Amino acid sequence: MWQPLCIDADQAFGWYPQPTQVDAWAAGILAKSNAVSIRGTLLKTQPIRQEFGNGPNTLENRFVKFEAGDGRRPFYGYWQPAAKTPAPLLVNLPGYGGYVNLHPQLCDLGYNVLHISPQGYVGPRGAEKALQLPDGNWPVLPLTAEGLPGGYADWLGDCLLAIRWAQARPEVQPGRLSLYGTSQGGGTALLLASILGKEVRCACADLPFLTGFPLTGLAGPAYGLLQDPFTRVEAPQFWNRLGYADTLSHAHRLAVPVMLTAGGADDTCPAGTVEALFQKLRCTKQLTWLQEGVHTHSRQSMVLFAAWMQLYA
Repeated sequence: MWQPLCIDADQAFGWYPQPTQVDAWAAGILAKSNAVSIRGTLLKTQPIRQEFGNGPNTLENRFVKFEAGDGRRPFYGYWQPAAKTPAPLLVNLPGYGGYVNLHPQLCDLGYNVLHISPQGYVGPRGAEKALQLPDGNWPVLPLTAEGLPGGYADWLGDCLLAIRWAQARPEVQPGRLSLYGTSQGGGTALLLASILGKEVRCACADLPFLTGFPLTGLAGPAYGLLQDPFTRVEAPQFWNRLGYADTLSHAHRLAVPVMLTAGGADDTCPAGTVEALFQKLRCTKQLTWLQEGVHTHSRQSMVLFAAWMQLYA
């Protein structure tokens, strides 16, 4: 399934946007977000609640319903406050499956954590299956390649609105925003760090997706989602659109400390793509190679996240 395609990577990268075009794209997403009002409502709903099975922070955590002033589809986050506030803000972005992630370990270290589920994909009732593709995947990546609404520009716009809501909360220390995630969450943490620039203290990208599309052969369960649009979209447009959402295109914009991991047994987000990103970055950076690492959030992920945040967040 999703066997590698024969792709001329040099030619594909040649169709990528120029750095100045990437700069304009990032600035445009931020400006569009800043022009939209956002309301966040803390709900009573909790994703995990069973007698004698609650984690120590469960009763404090709440879903947040986000409603924007431009009428876009409501979407959700999951607010996990620190025990002692005000405290720094960590924003956790979801993997492609979109599941809600709880990180009590980081809350216990003194951070507020906001998990965001953009586009209304996942909320208190679970996954909104009506928004899924027939194969059960979410459409954000194919829509990006096809140049249609609902691609990563809109996905990231939702995140910016949610971050603005969180930054305005009394529990959050001003100027103490950091970003992290695994897979898609790692890739989008870097894209948001690029868009927000000096507002961000640091970013952690564990096994990042959205990195070096032409290097992947569009193979595997993640990059393979592009094989269908690859057959229908003209190559210059296909690669140019993906280039804006490729972390490699944003390396010149990333000036904050960046932590990366790569898995030696990761057949979803190949380690070589992460190494290519590491080589392009010109900031304080770390790459941890997990020799037996497969494509999953792991204990190593949490320890590395925590250490990087303690240093820089």
